[in-house]
Amino acid sequence: METQLVRLDKPYHIIFGKNGRYGLHIATLIVIKEVKVKDLETGGVDIIPEVSSYPVVGGGYDIDGEVWTHSKIKDCLLICREGELISLYTLKKTMEYYSKIRSFDFLQIVPGVLSMALLTYGSRLSLPTDDNKNAINDYEVCLEFSENNNGKSCIVYADKDSDFYFYDYFDIEPIPTSKLAHINSQSIKYLAELRDSYVRAFYYEGLESITFTTKDKNYQWFVDKLNSEKFDAAGL
Repeated sequence: METQLVRLDKPYHIIFGKNGRYGLHIATLIVIKEVKVKDLETGGVDIIPEVSSYPVVGGGYDIDGEVWTHSKIKDCLLICREGELISLYTLKKTMEYYSKIRSFDFLQIVPGVLSMALLTYGSRLSLPTDDNKNAINDYEVCLEFSENNNGKSCIVYADKDSDFYFYDYFDIEPIPTSKLAHINSQSIKYLAELRDSYVRAFYYEGLESITFTTKDKNYQWFVDKLNSEKFDAAGL
């Protein structure tokens, strides 16, 4: 086995791992192993190199850093360099990344911990501005609904032009009428909590509210109910 340490230059990237940990990507540890692979044609054994790259992560004052053996580079997410501004697009892509792994409490880690990481390393979320160059504080997110499984379930998600990531699903059939409202309310509660998590995390950057809309008349009732959920300001 061979190893090689590649030190990186400042300003470092802010890196996030699968488990919600974050830090500065100060170096990369490259590990090369010899792996035996059977040759299907000859029946012999070939030895080929297997290359893996692991991030070495520091907290800003850590000279040596820590090798993240639990996360290869390809499984991590580089947000931005320390001191840089990030866009809503980057925030949205970060949320999409973490929603796919769900190996921790999604609502607690993102976007709250992301906001903390940015502040720790001198970075900020940059909100778009209007024609007068004032930051836009209030946003509309258009939700789309997609029924599947022959109408037995429904996916709700923010359309591609929305600035924020929202996604959930709920069963719609076969469910007794008395339980249908309960299932829907679970999804509504989750999306409302995610909305509140965004606003709490970036309130001091200027984000004040997110309002939902839809073009689907069959689910206007869902959006109306979601918008009626009061904002939970706990933590501000």
